[in-house]
Amino acid sequence: MFNTSDIAKDFNIDISTNNEVMRLIEKCANIYNHKAPWLNEEVKSLNVAKTICEKVAKAVTIELKSQVRDKEIEEIYQRFIKNIRTNTEYALAKGGIYFKPFYSDNTIKISCIQGDKFIPVKFDSTGELLGAIFIDQMVKGDEIYTRLEYNDLNNTTITIKNVAYKTNKNNSNTLGTKTNLNSIPEWKGIQEETQIENVNRLIGGYFKIPIANPIDNASLVGVPIFANAIEILEEIDKQFSRTLWEYEGAELALDVDATTFKKDEKDKYILPKGKERLFRMLDFNDDERTWNVFSPAIRDTALFNGLNEWLRQCESQCGLSFGVLSKETGIAKTATEINSSKQDYYVTVSDIQGALQTALEDLVYGIDVLMMLYGVPHKANPDISFDWDDSILVDSEKNQSQSLIESNAGLIDD
Repeated sequence: MFNTSDIAKDFNIDISTNNEVMRLIEKCANIYNHKAPWLNEEVKSLNVAKTICEKVAKAVTIELKSQVRDKEIEEIYQRFIKNIRTNTEYALAKGGIYFKPFYSDNTIKISCIQGDKFIPVKFDSTGELLGAIFIDQMVKGDEIYTRLEYNDLNNTTITIKNVAYKTNKNNSNTLGTKTNLNSIPEWKGIQEETQIENVNRLIGGYFKIPIANPIDNASLVGVPIFANAIEILEEIDKQFSRTLWEYEGAELALDVDATTFKKDEKDKYILPKGKERLFRMLDFNDDERTWNVFSPAIRDTALFNGLNEWLRQCESQCGLSFGVLSKETGIAKTATEINSSKQDYYVTVSDIQGALQTALEDLVYGIDVLMMLYGVPHKANPDISFDWDDSILVDSEKNQSQSLIESNAGLIDD
């Protein structure tokens, strides 16, 4: 991630997104990708961040049914929707994702730009995105090429500016020097500046995770779903590592006197094949013993209870219901506690579904604009429908069973 002020200078703009917010997104992306800053030889990862994003993405998209009432756009849209769960997971991990349609090879295609590869730079008073910088990078040998594409909506006109840079791998955190767009074959033909008229929003949909920004309360940039639980995730990994060490440290072993086994020509003890790790050579001196069994009690119950409590704290911080990450304990819970936890999860999922629906509607709008711009035959301003299921809160099978019982009892009409 580059310094936002360095990115902004060639576009002569003031980026409201501060570096601290972008660093948070970068940090969360590393945690999600199993590269948390606290991991080392002693601290291993349970990778709970990945699990959170995966489970919530499934809950958000599992019952999604969406259609566009235009044959041409529907075909493009349905190909895109096939990967919506994966893209939702990436959005949850990195605070958001941008669904960006573009025209190529006489058709409309859609790129998904993850939250650590674009910078929201301008919003209106309602929180709608009005400006963004998209980052495209490629490596050729020892050189790194970076293309910044700035999209800015002013009234009903979108201005698109492109700037390319070149640097080497030793300076990968800097943009480097400006270079000609046409010098890179993949970017040949991209104009340095162009405009799109008569539009009311950017081309594409910004799927922003709808939780408050814990770094900058005034920022409208989306943050990862586990942004409030980073310290808890660290404690989870440490507790998990303590449990691993408990098993490793308490591993069964036989302490035997050094005179018990013979040595080979390389002065190494000849141990039973396949059982080498079981034996530990010791010098018992004048002790009458020649061996001792090392088999201490394992304190796994206490360690796992501690881990489970950290997981429950993480669920609470991320708006999940108890049991999504943690194990059910023998402690009785009241119906109110259970329903409250489930209700929190339902609200979390419902809010994310609403944000995703807005992004998909904006995506279809962008496809429609590009098709009109490039003369692709289609129905203008097509309707788009969504069907979300509430199975997170309501057990549909239980409801069906209850309805059958009531129907057989004559309490309701068939």
